[in-house]
Amino acid sequence: MIVELEQALTVRAALACLPDHCADVLDRFFAREESYATIGAALGIPPGTIASRISRCLERVRRNVEGISATPAPSGGR
Repeated sequence: MIVELEQALTVRAALACLPDHCADVLDRFFAREESYATIGAALGIPPGTIASRISRCLERVRRNVEGISATPAPSGGR
């Protein structure tokens, strides 16, 4: 259970490092379950562009998670 909590906190920190446009599109797609058409209309982006934007933003999340995971814990930390 501790491992899952640590993973969730790492992902949350990685999301917090994203630019607003990435955070917004990922929130709309994954948390709000909005369609590409709905996201596109709200953001003024063609719906066909949403998939590539989600893919690029998820890649940023992955890199952020790897960077956070590679950072050593402070002294006395785990």
